[in-house]
Amino acid sequence: MKAKILLITLCMVLINQCALASRLPDDFWNYLKKELPNSTQRFDSLVVLPDGTTYIPLYPAQESEEKNIKVEYTYPEGRSLASKPEVVIFNNSFVLLKLLKDKNGNFSITKNENLPLKVRLGVMPQDMLVPVGLQVPESLKLILGDLVVPQKGDNLITASTDAKIDSVKDEKNHLFPLNELKNKKTLISTDKSKFVLIYNGSTAPAGKNSLYELKLNGLPSKILASNKSKFALVMYFGSKTLEVVDLTNERMVAQINLDDMPKDADLDTVNNIAYVASANASTIYTIDLNSAKLIRAVKLEQSPYKIAVSNDGNSIAFIDRNTQKIYSLKPATDGTDGYVAKYIADGKNLSRILYKNDKIYTISRTENLLSVYNEPDGVLTSEIKLNEKPVDAIFYHDKIYILCAKDSIINVFDTKGGKIVENIMLDNAGFYSKITMIPNQPNALITGIQTKKFLLLNLDKMVISKKQSTNINVSNIVIIDNTAPSKTTEEAL
Repeated sequence: MKAKILLITLCMVLINQCALASRLPDDFWNYLKKELPNSTQRFDSLVVLPDGTTYIPLYPAQESEEKNIKVEYTYPEGRSLASKPEVVIFNNSFVLLKLLKDKNGNFSITKNENLPLKVRLGVMPQDMLVPVGLQVPESLKLILGDLVVPQKGDNLITASTDAKIDSVKDEKNHLFPLNELKNKKTLISTDKSKFVLIYNGSTAPAGKNSLYELKLNGLPSKILASNKSKFALVMYFGSKTLEVVDLTNERMVAQINLDDMPKDADLDTVNNIAYVASANASTIYTIDLNSAKLIRAVKLEQSPYKIAVSNDGNSIAFIDRNTQKIYSLKPATDGTDGYVAKYIADGKNLSRILYKNDKIYTISRTENLLSVYNEPDGVLTSEIKLNEKPVDAIFYHDKIYILCAKDSIINVFDTKGGKIVENIMLDNAGFYSKITMIPNQPNALITGIQTKKFLLLNLDKMVISKKQSTNINVSNIVIIDNTAPSKTTEEAL
């Protein structure tokens, strides 16, 4: 009996050592990619399929060296890996457990209590982001290792049932839903509250409980979200600390301390990397939103405070706060891992900078001017007069939609023709200051801190297609695609 206990203890020690790794073995991961095309491996080694199905790997006490990896067992029995069974055991002793989510948003794994010993002796990745309230059968508790299952009350970002939210009726109110946000997750922050409104457009049946609040650790100055990883980067007013939030489990997963307060950030959507500019620290920080980690700090002679990532993710453009000079930033070509800042031009009171196809576009708020620079040559190619107070802009295909706040108008600039091709009139409800793309749609939302209104802009037709009143002032708005909930055990069968 003592020998058996000693053996189990030794197995657990070995398992925990293996499970501290955050990546699956290369041969096993290559096999999974071949059998489950377009799957991704999360930073904590969870396997995510293209449809959002997620598998938790169990690391074995001792991996079997198998030249030809194959499926050894499934539950339900006799299923192929492509059919996405609840439990999969491989001949190298690794196990995959499907993460299940029911209609009420509760997470669980299989309820089968009679699984092979290889399952019960495996262990979850010990750096795993554990879903809130994850339900694990009693017979499988050992697979948690040292992991603690967080409960809703344990979250650093907590759900709130504040009365002012309860008074908002999902189907009848003036905030949501918009049909265009039906399958999206939308975050809205105001300029006065730590609470962020969440509209979860597809997880709740008939819209029930689809509008709720999350409490952040401060007043957010900017929120960036990645549609790839479902992580968000949060910057706070007066704080040197950034936070990375998992938008699926809705809790903070990492705090990143900078040398000084950040001023701006932009997202490389190709590689899922956030670039954060701190003028006081004269530094641009690189945050990997795949792993939720700070991976680089680029020290500059300048003080970057407005920043834009090129559409290919290979270069950055920024504005020096002290001089208003415009620079590009590229990796050094001398074989080192350094960066080279290249002067492009002088600017004046620039409110926005964009970077696409070797062209840098800057918008002057006081000069009401769009300037276009050819980055490789550092040459100004054109200047276009805009309406008054241009404050924000987005790219859509080959056009730039520029929001001019004072005149309540959007100037549409055709980058190929080099001219304004349309002027889209807004209403006079207030100072519209933000234009936000809706992922995988030809639509954008136009909002403002004092407008208490959403305007839906059809980018293809270049018209305002909807106007909808709201009872809040919008400071930040973030929209990502919503992943459909995993099927329950009963539905899967």
